[in-house]
Amino acid sequence: MKSLELKTLEEQKIYVERLCRISFFYAHKYLVPRLPEKTIAECIRDHTPLLYHALNHTDSRPLWNDAKSMRILRKANKCAELPTEEFEETMWGFIKDYALERAEQTFLHGYVVGRAAPPSWHCGSLTYDVPSPTSNGTVVFHIANAVGPHSIFEDPDYLPKCLELLMSETELKFGSNTLTTSTWLNDRPRWLAYFPSSWKKNLSPRVKDPIPVWSVASWGQLIDSRGCVVPEREQQLRKTGKFKYQIRKSFCSFDELKRHLKHLATKRLS
Repeated sequence: MKSLELKTLEEQKIYVERLCRISFFYAHKYLVPRLPEKTIAECIRDHTPLLYHALNHTDSRPLWNDAKSMRILRKANKCAELPTEEFEETMWGFIKDYALERAEQTFLHGYVVGRAAPPSWHCGSLTYDVPSPTSNGTVVFHIANAVGPHSIFEDPDYLPKCLELLMSETELKFGSNTLTTSTWLNDRPRWLAYFPSSWKKNLSPRVKDPIPVWSVASWGQLIDSRGCVVPEREQQLRKTGKFKYQIRKSFCSFDELKRHLKHLATKRLS
């Protein structure tokens, strides 16, 4: 049976190393050939989790322009002509001390993936962006895991409660009436089961050979409920350059979702 113990400091260090390494490998082997208009530094910055999730920057946005991040990106450009495996080893050697220091600092003092949701999050394993004046009632939400080492799917009542809280809070505060998100989970039937038919109808289409974004909206599928990189998923990405699930966007109204969640609750009780 899979261990349900909380992630340890040693596992956090391994998690950071694996995200760093796959960022370097994937950018060099798969992104540079597909994005010739970009430098390898831009590929790493824009399309891998290195500068935010791997190095555990917990600010509201990635520290793309801080001195240490810029130093990493400059080094990547200088080493871009190396073979892929050598590039990965060289770059990991270059950032290893800093990366492991960041892993320890965040484990002791900050948000650690797999142990809790970020403290600023509003609704269990969900949070939302404050709507702009031009949002027309739509609120954008995001997904994490506030119940690690357990899965957010383990208790069938858990995600409905998070969604209900998000709708209640944003409706009261902002007058929101529609919710939307872009995530790899929208390509997964287990997630889609929590949403009405309109959500499925409104899904953005799957595309051929999509290019990932830098966030866990794409890369989260490599990470398990304990906040560890799953070796089989990482190796498959290294081998093929392809993610199993695509990031897709969808939306539905609060009323539609409320009716669907009520229907699900009735089925569970029957």
